[in-house]
Amino acid sequence: MAGIPPGSVAAVLSILRSSAGPVRRRKLLAELETQGHRISLAGLNRILQHCQEMQLTSEGPDGVRSRTPPAGPGLGS
Repeated sequence: MAGIPPGSVAAVLSILRSSAGPVRRRKLLAELETQGHRISLAGLNRILQHCQEMQLTSEGPDGVRSRTPPAGPGLGS
């Protein structure tokens, strides 16, 4: 998708899947930066919009969460 850096959707989904609950945008931005993905709030909003349109995430008053189950041992076998 235009305006979304390569690998950024996967990075956002990875953070969301590893979280036990919803994650706020500012915390997502901070975590992305620690992983080497420096993204603006506007860029994150585009990523999250794309993820929501693809039904990969859902948003609520407490933040964003993954709609897909976390990967773990024994899953998908």
